[in-house]
Amino acid sequence: MSCLPFLLVMLDIIARLPPKNVAQCKLVCKEWLDFILERKFVRAHCHYVRASADQKLLMVGWKTIEVHSLNYKSPGFILPRGVTRPFYAYPSRMFFLASLDGMLCVCLQNTCELVVWNPLTTKFKKLANSNSQGFYKVDSDALGFFVDSSDDYNILHIKRRRGTMTVYIYSMELNSWSTVRFLKHRPYHHYTYLWWPATLCGGGLYFVVAQCHGRSDGLTVIRFDVNSKSFSELCFPNAYDDEVSGSLIS
Repeated sequence: MSCLPFLLVMLDIIARLPPKNVAQCKLVCKEWLDFILERKFVRAHCHYVRASADQKLLMVGWKTIEVHSLNYKSPGFILPRGVTRPFYAYPSRMFFLASLDGMLCVCLQNTCELVVWNPLTTKFKKLANSNSQGFYKVDSDALGFFVDSSDDYNILHIKRRRGTMTVYIYSMELNSWSTVRFLKHRPYHHYTYLWWPATLCGGGLYFVVAQCHGRSDGLTVIRFDVNSKSFSELCFPNAYDDEVSGSLIS
């Protein structure tokens, strides 16, 4: 009886297993461990997890965080699992800004630090540094979480301070920040503009940007191409109602 090819076993069989079972597969041998840690396996596994009927709901209280299992194919009550926070912050003092492939980007209210955190594995990374990068203001900044063409996880941080705008990208592969150019001669750095949370879809991060008065003619969609690292403007659809808002779905 012939053996199945190694890549077929790993990418078409093991990658379809639940996260707990994949973690157990790391103990089989060093070859399996090394391959499971590679980005192509992680991406394949995340693809299957997103398509699974078994999803997770993070319930945030004043002092506690719990993970609940949600399965639309066999709904029922499943005991929640408490989540241990590896950093000091009450859940009520944490702003959950974005999520991708089981990871959360969180702002700690007491320090304004950005943190990438996996609540199931408890691994985390603080992104703030001595150059004032990685500090987030909830009332003025905007953020998106994405994967580029090299399978590198990135955080896009649009930072507005004192009438100026700077756009930073944090690379998890390089563990460093860099800057990218925003659109020239555009007014979106002013505090009269509100930025909605980003939606990741089709190789782009999309932000709805609105003037504070909320009229439909003051709404714009800003797209950030995650591969070319460039911005563009999209027209917001015409609306008959002046007091209109919009939400992006992927």
